Amino acid sequence: MTRFFLFLSVLLLHRNVLIGQPASRNTSVRSAKIDPGSYDGTWWNRTPIRLIQTNLRETDALMDVDAYVQSMVAASANVVMLNVGGIVANYPTKLDYHYQNPYLNNRDLVGELVKKLHAKGIKVIGRFDFSKINERYADQKPEWLYVSTSGKHVHVNGQSHTCPNGGYQQEYSFEILKEAITTYPLDGIFFNMIGYTTTDYGGTYHGICQCGSCKKRFQTETGMELPTKADMADPVFRRYNTFKKTTADELFYKIGDYVKKLNPTLIINTYSDAGVDMIRDESSSWLTDTYEWNYSGTDHVKRVLGSYKTKTPSNVFIHFIAIPFRHTATSPNIGRVWLLGNMLNGAPLDYNVIGTLLNQEDRVFIPIMNDLYGFHKKNEQYFTNLKPISHVGLIKGSEKEYRGLIKLLSEEHIMYDIIEPKTIGQESAPRPLQDYDTIILGDVTNMSDQQAAQLDEYVKQGGKLLATGFSSTNDETGKPMNAIRLQSLGVSTDYDVFPRTNSTYLQLSNKDRQALGTSQFKDLDLVMLYSDFLKCKPAASAQPYLRLLPSVRFGPPEKSYYTDTDLSDSPGLIINTYGKGQTVFIPWRLGTQYEFKGHHGHRALFASAVQTIFKTSSSLSTDASPLLEMTHMANRGGAFEWIGLINHSGQLGASLREPVPIIQTAVRFRPTKPIKALRLMRSEQNVPFSQKNGWVECTVPRVEDFELLVCLYK
Repeated sequence: MTRFFLFLSVLLLHRNVLIGQPASRNTSVRSAKIDPGSYDGTWWNRTPIRLIQTNLRETDALMDVDAYVQSMVAASANVVMLNVGGIVANYPTKLDYHYQNPYLNNRDLVGELVKKLHAKGIKVIGRFDFSKINERYADQKPEWLYVSTSGKHVHVNGQSHTCPNGGYQQEYSFEILKEAITTYPLDGIFFNMIGYTTTDYGGTYHGICQCGSCKKRFQTETGMELPTKADMADPVFRRYNTFKKTTADELFYKIGDYVKKLNPTLIINTYSDAGVDMIRDESSSWLTDTYEWNYSGTDHVKRVLGSYKTKTPSNVFIHFIAIPFRHTATSPNIGRVWLLGNMLNGAPLDYNVIGTLLNQEDRVFIPIMNDLYGFHKKNEQYFTNLKPISHVGLIKGSEKEYRGLIKLLSEEHIMYDIIEPKTIGQESAPRPLQDYDTIILGDVTNMSDQQAAQLDEYVKQGGKLLATGFSSTNDETGKPMNAIRLQSLGVSTDYDVFPRTNSTYLQLSNKDRQALGTSQFKDLDLVMLYSDFLKCKPAASAQPYLRLLPSVRFGPPEKSYYTDTDLSDSPGLIINTYGKGQTVFIPWRLGTQYEFKGHHGHRALFASAVQTIFKTSSSLSTDASPLLEMTHMANRGGAFEWIGLINHSGQLGASLREPVPIIQTAVRFRPTKPIKALRLMRSEQNVPFSQKNGWVECTVPRVEDFELLVCLYK
């Protein structure tokens, strides 16, 4: 009903505005020139980047370079990533163990491309891959190679896997980098397939590397023998996980220092946060039975933007449908959604093809890419020096829990940031925890004592914390502590686990409805529970709600009933006051349940916690369809703000069709300053609006694939 009345009021407002709004309220922003300012003076951080990555094949050395460059100009790219060296050198290398592209024919492909792209004002990031080496050199340097648990090297298409602790990655890669960086005026460096690669391109797992370098280094650093099985219950394997992380990070800090000494202006881009400027991730399709993750772009860029102020995301849409099918493309409609997730969260556009834009055998997405990149270029002032307007911080936990919570936040149109757990309390974080009205801790099982203490202090000082699942029950390495260590949750530290099983529920009483919201639960007495459950004891300060109904009979129909004696005393939701703040603890994986079934009962519990119990602050309300994802961004220099809308309709099971237009969306928001004009940049039309008591109300008449509602201030 609330959304209906909001919608009705905005429609009436829209009518009144059309009749009597002063002309000054309808100022066009079509040609407005604004100064968005600079975030930190770099060309790459919080700036309007449009990157295209071309993974060049050996045969692409025969290309028409001018046509390649013109295709980038036509696509509105301002950054291009292309292969320089590693597996294949696309230039005349002088190094003994660097395999040169046999199709070069005395040509310097890298030199030609860099020169001509720079002439068009396009920056160039050089791609390197040191995860493999040509077999002709591998046979001469077996000590550089990865060794499987069966004692064998891994070979694929004439290449051999190398090891991060071997001489190739630790030493010889630096020679390759030096040759390329001192020869060509690159703008950045990208590293592919970093870290400990244990699978081949076919997906076959070959196990923990058992090479001499790994054995020696692990023994020296830990006094232990290398494990041969991946088992989180094994303390040696948990120690090996830490070893992998620290050694991989050490290598990247070492590489980063080396690169910056050779050329301080170069940026570093890869799949790590250690020693890099742009953190790489991928929105891509896979050969799995699950549907595509609609929020992949949003997920990948938000977690960087919400965790690091000196790094920027580089989330690439992978054109091909899966690694075993690299010559054909994934659905153009999911690709559009993924790129929009980048763009409407204020992150760079990023697109990858195998080969070039000119020789694709599935070209359906290319006009869509040209359209989105062109829109971004035309409006790039609005994608410069941005910050999110949000009151909720989501701390990333287990994958399915995290995804389910992203779906819930997006469908409920709650503006949120994503925070990597390791950045909690760090100076590198864009915002301190205290900046958020509510923090959501989604099954963050692994947690240090320091992180737990910081979250408790956040609540103590007046924050609101929603925790789900097994949060804080392991230490930061994954070692089970068998204790709930967050004191603010209002439960005893010890617990028992009721394992996931069929026919298990949570029962709602009238008392539960009064606390959680009568209207949401008036027609619900039971909510499905198909999750591991922590049976914990509330403290005297806490209020327990919902009762666990475990594993009742479900067949035959004549026997499918339960009695009050089947109910346990274990609560499914616990509210606690701690210091000046408040917590809600849901001792099971609510997000995982929603990701699995999208059930209305789970959605109601989430909304009740965030909105009814916490009364979380919000600067935006709407009657928008759950299929419209919304973002709210502002220029850090105070020049403008905007609301982004992404249309997620058009998906039916595995079919990803064109989005269905969504009409008459009422939006009410509190801008950071009084505004003088509203304009929809996609449909290129001004929007009538009203301003009262610091709030703006308007109606977005139609959203095709996306919209950008730009606000200019008085």
